[in-house]
Amino acid sequence: MTLLLSDSAFADAGIPMAFVVPSAERGGLGLIQSANGAMAFFTGRSPEDLTGLAFADLVHRDDVAIGEDQLARLSSGQVESCSFEKRFEHADGHRTWGLVTVAQGHDTDGSRQGSLVVQVHDISERKHFVGQLEYFADHDPLTSLYNQRRFRIDVERQLAYGRRHGSGGAVLMLDLDNFKEVNDQYGHAAGDALIIAVATTLSGNSRETDEVSRLGGDEFAVLLPEAELAEAESHAEKLLRAIAAVVVEGAGQGITVAASCGVAGFTSDDGQCADDLLINADLALYQAKESGRGCVRVFHTDSGLHEKVTARLMWSERIREALDHDGFVLHAKPVIDLQTNAVAFYELAIRLRAPGGILIPPAVFLYTAERFGMAIDIDEWVTGRAITLLEEMNQAQPIALGVNISGASLQGDRFAQFLETQLAGTSFPRELLIFELTESVAMANLEQARQLGRVLTKLGCRLALDDFGAAFGSFYYLKHLPVDLLKIAGEYVRGLGTEHDPADRLIIEAVVKLAKGLGTLVVAEFVGDQETRQELLSMGVRLGQGAFLGPSRDVREIESLQPQGAQQDPQTVTSPTEVGATGLVG
Repeated sequence: MTLLLSDSAFADAGIPMAFVVPSAERGGLGLIQSANGAMAFFTGRSPEDLTGLAFADLVHRDDVAIGEDQLARLSSGQVESCSFEKRFEHADGHRTWGLVTVAQGHDTDGSRQGSLVVQVHDISERKHFVGQLEYFADHDPLTSLYNQRRFRIDVERQLAYGRRHGSGGAVLMLDLDNFKEVNDQYGHAAGDALIIAVATTLSGNSRETDEVSRLGGDEFAVLLPEAELAEAESHAEKLLRAIAAVVVEGAGQGITVAASCGVAGFTSDDGQCADDLLINADLALYQAKESGRGCVRVFHTDSGLHEKVTARLMWSERIREALDHDGFVLHAKPVIDLQTNAVAFYELAIRLRAPGGILIPPAVFLYTAERFGMAIDIDEWVTGRAITLLEEMNQAQPIALGVNISGASLQGDRFAQFLETQLAGTSFPRELLIFELTESVAMANLEQARQLGRVLTKLGCRLALDDFGAAFGSFYYLKHLPVDLLKIAGEYVRGLGTEHDPADRLIIEAVVKLAKGLGTLVVAEFVGDQETRQELLSMGVRLGQGAFLGPSRDVREIESLQPQGAQQDPQTVTSPTEVGATGLVG
């Protein structure tokens, strides 16, 4: 493709353009023969200043060679044009990103015969947005430390490096002692401030070569390359002393916290993978907690911690057994229309059936499921049961179901493909199936969450953002996620009627106003009494959830979730909130 341009078309073009005389300079372009006004504006130079300047002088030195192979193919006639991205150095010192397209061309009078026509599209905004998404994919939104996903990747890389170069190192896993009491006593804002202060302390007391990560909640990890086990233990004790010195303000007083730490080492020939190393550090941390907290314990193969490994493996086997042989029980917790007392939809939760009929809550086994890569299996199990319930439901009185999904289901396309397969051939209204993501999971996996949102929109399902407002930057993420429901973080709802009431009230009112503008439903969690219920209604919150409004019950005990035409024991239908259930259709 040869571009033929008149002088006026070239000069008046809105896109930065230049005729460049080819040369053997690095980068394969050459000297600028002439440039239009748009190119002058893009680079911060006048057309006269650009004339005779090497094109490479406009480009960041690390990007000069980008595109050499494509330009060589263009020069030999193998292609008609080529494109590549480069960073440009603006005359005022800032950098911009440009998509450079190069083709053979000349002007209408032939005076620029043999020159290259270079066009530059400004892609700085797109690059900035992509960079933000990449940042959020790797970083914890509260502390800006690397998150668990990135930490696991870097541990695996370090293990591979150690195998190649004959080096070792260690991983520290730290957990704050009694952190839940801080949240319960002082609120989540104080808890967040403490987490941030601890993160800063860990970073400030680590070497430049160390990697500090927040794995989630109050759990941190540190990767120590090239560290002997004794050195790692000493460093862990130093970090615990630094954490003990942290003080943050809460409710007018200073809040302090202690931590426990587990240490696990690796060598170049021990054959460990990242999961092995993290499990070992986690077991050492468990031993530190059992030893009275506030201390460091080191994993040794002969320390007896293998019994704990066996216990964890037994848990993983129990989870796998439940997945393979229907060993889970599904419970449902109602979300109530605060005005009519009708059930708007049910949020599903899984329980593990233990010998003797004991039902084990998910908090006990989900951690192990995540550690052993079975969280997505559990998500698929719950999703499959939800689809079955919805398909068999009386469609004259449909009721929506909410399914909580983990960060594991956002990775790759396995869950999306599973969902499409499961929904194929079903006839129930797809908007009855709601998928709930916690805000923290969505923030840590923003691009993946956006992809899931697009899949759900395509399939007609809904997306709910749980614990909304619990972390910084909450409103930013609504711009990038197709959310249908917002579940306000329970701390704001519980705060109504307390000394924090004005702030909590303002936040709830802001969420309601935002949701109304976006056409999004709002659900208040942890509604604990009638006064709170009335306050929420007065602020425009229509839907609520909490033990006061209705307990979680086995789905087999809920009449509206039974197959169409199924007989139900009237003694099992005890909740008055089921009367006049309306669902969330339309």
